[in-house]
Amino acid sequence: MRAHAPWRFLAFALVGVLAGCSSNPAPTVGPVPSRQSNDAVVAVGPAPFADATASSGIDFTYRNGEESAHFAIIESLGGGLALIDFDRDGLLDIFIPGGGYYEGKKVLGYPCSLYRNMGGFSFQDASSATGLNKVAFQYSHGAAVLDYDCDGWPDLLVTGYNRLILLHNEKNDQGGRVWVDVTAKAKLNDTQWSTSAASADLDGDGFPEIYVCHYGDWDFETNQPTDCTYDGKTRDVCQPKRFKPLRHSLYKNKRDGTFEDVTEQQKLRKDGRGIGVVLVDVNGDARPELYTANDTDDNFLYLNRSHQGVLALEELGLLGGVARDDRGMQNGSMGIGVADYDRSGRASLLVTNYENELPALYQNRTDNGQVRFTYATLQAGIAAIGSTYVSWGTGFLDYDLDGWEDLLIVSGHAIRFPTKTDRRQKPQLLHNDAGKFKPQATLNWPYIGSPHNARGAAFGDLDNDGKTDAVVSHLNEPVAVLRNVMPTEGRHWIGLRLIGLNGADVVGARAVLELADGKQTRFTKAGGSYASSSDQRLLFGLGSHSNLVNITVYWPSGKTQEVHNLNPDSYWTIPEGQPAKKD
Repeated sequence: MRAHAPWRFLAFALVGVLAGCSSNPAPTVGPVPSRQSNDAVVAVGPAPFADATASSGIDFTYRNGEESAHFAIIESLGGGLALIDFDRDGLLDIFIPGGGYYEGKKVLGYPCSLYRNMGGFSFQDASSATGLNKVAFQYSHGAAVLDYDCDGWPDLLVTGYNRLILLHNEKNDQGGRVWVDVTAKAKLNDTQWSTSAASADLDGDGFPEIYVCHYGDWDFETNQPTDCTYDGKTRDVCQPKRFKPLRHSLYKNKRDGTFEDVTEQQKLRKDGRGIGVVLVDVNGDARPELYTANDTDDNFLYLNRSHQGVLALEELGLLGGVARDDRGMQNGSMGIGVADYDRSGRASLLVTNYENELPALYQNRTDNGQVRFTYATLQAGIAAIGSTYVSWGTGFLDYDLDGWEDLLIVSGHAIRFPTKTDRRQKPQLLHNDAGKFKPQATLNWPYIGSPHNARGAAFGDLDNDGKTDAVVSHLNEPVAVLRNVMPTEGRHWIGLRLIGLNGADVVGARAVLELADGKQTRFTKAGGSYASSSDQRLLFGLGSHSNLVNITVYWPSGKTQEVHNLNPDSYWTIPEGQPAKKD
């Protein structure tokens, strides 16, 4: 999220011209992206997603309090979502942060909600039944799923203005499950403005640490500018540079239900207005690294140098090629996607950015442990969507089960009165054609064919049919539930749920499937998109392959496990070191 910078678009065009004069010309990707959206073309073929919101039973709106006319920057960030099987019935439930409002200059939070998946793409509000009505939520933004005590039940961490909230998933007297606020008990005394968070075992002891993105030092008393405009006369939300960045935080899991703040010990960087974070293995050792999307600052990549029980992180974002764009410019970065989009076996990173900045695709070229990424937005075809979008939530998903992970990006302007684009913007769906992305013409498609002021997006198979669905949160607009209805006759799939030894956290693990047309790799990750948590299961599209398949799992423990003769069109649970079980 940043101020307008029209010159950046001209610079992009100039770079394209200069590239043609080099000794190694850039791959041809067509004309320089225009400011016009490509989705003015009427869509051909069936829409892959149906807007199932009305029939789903989900009726919830994230509200940012903008009616108070404070023009506070906390209103711009909006909220994310979490897909979580809180009762372990095999169906993904949906947790939704509620946002906030003001009483004078006091910042307050709206309730958050949990919708229980009843099957058949029907959901029921379970907020009161699970105790969420007893939680005093802050002005909330993000939701991270974690099992911090390794008891086998997923917990929740809620980020927001000047407070974290850790919710423990506990059994009640009636045999159901309830949420209990254990923030103070867990010693998570984080009083800064947090946006996104993610959790993974960094030091190899099985228990996950927590990384929290902080944004800036906004508050009413000391830092509330009122002179910000973009047209020279109309007051609006101020630029990020008007606020001092806040240092992100890392909390070590003490394995006794509490956490220790090790931010200073690990020498985390003090810059970086953090918006998005993902934990995933990028160097092939099956142990998670930390990558953050920062607003108008360098993005961070912390390489995991830890060993058993001892944390050690090394920041290599600039050296690794993922801190800035191809012109060496810091971007207004928001959301993060991760995928082996090119079937290299490595986790590449996609970062959504502000207008006049293209989405940044960082192709993973790591070799022999030497971390290296190259900026591949143009070569991969993503530049074709243009640079008019202010984009947030994003995710890779193989929506047509052809074995190549496609890309969905949702957008909405960060300021109140944009001067060159609309505040509500259309999502962008790009099909992956053997490593090259092709924007899909979406006019007249449900939801995707119309503009929205979107923020968080979470991805997962909500009805266990092997096709990835999506849930999108907006500013002051109802949450949208998108059901994957892509015709896939003759195409197959297989899904995996990985379980670590003795309940150990599995973020960092990867699974590799090899078919006649090549290998596919899926990564277990935490966080990603914007302020959201998606389905932890790994889903492979098999195309026309209908025979038994073999999977190789690389565990964070360092062990490798081969699993043979799995039937397609099913979900399988793979416990570390044990035979797979069909769900």
